[in-house]
Amino acid sequence: MRVAVSSSAFRQPFGTGELTQLEWVERCASVLGADGVMAAVSDFPRFDGEYVAQLRKVAIDLGIVPFGIDAPGLLEPAADPAAIDRAVALAQGFGAAVIRTGPPAPGDVPPATFSEAIRAGKTLSRAAKAVNVTVVVTTAPGTIGEDLAAVRHLLKDVDSAWLRVCPSALLEPAQVGSKDRFPAFLATPADDAAAVAVRANRAWVILDAPAGERPWDVVGDALAALRQAEAELLRVAGRAR
Repeated sequence: MRVAVSSSAFRQPFGTGELTQLEWVERCASVLGADGVMAAVSDFPRFDGEYVAQLRKVAIDLGIVPFGIDAPGLLEPAADPAAIDRAVALAQGFGAAVIRTGPPAPGDVPPATFSEAIRAGKTLSRAAKAVNVTVVVTTAPGTIGEDLAAVRHLLKDVDSAWLRVCPSALLEPAQVGSKDRFPAFLATPADDAAAVAVRANRAWVILDAPAGERPWDVVGDALAALRQAEAELLRVAGRAR
């Protein structure tokens, strides 16, 4: 299991200027010992190539993977093509493997929203394919992708290998098909670490935490719990041989 820390928990120190994005990447490596980072578009102080290349270099020099870019709203009916271009350009410059986004709310006419989301998905997939970046789409309450089945339905109609589902690591085994290959799973500090370790064995986990006080402690404790659960899983597997 490889864990990419999302910047979601660090909104407060970013907003107050207590923490820069470069410092965040450095501390994710040196303090948390994370495998990777998931940087939100909104956290970038600049979008020029020089800055993004510097951010990537810091990550690589510290041995941490620039795993992904968080870019909400790319499947919205009124999604700005410039937002898609920006997210894709950031992913390319950062060396990210994935861009994470989510489905839109149903709107006044849910079928029309669904059709527009498909169109947006096709545009997004073409842009992602051009730079060899996978877009992962999460489930979200109150959207047209409330559960795994709904997101699968949406992506089936988009019909692109460059858009993939990103489910919770607490996904029930019965929901996983024989052909399912998930680029990453989602986890939170509230999730049972042992269950996450079992489901996400040998996979990437994006660790999300709500913004609040003591983000380093909250994320650090969650990472430690995941590492401990993984170690226990390996011990049990070793005894079973």
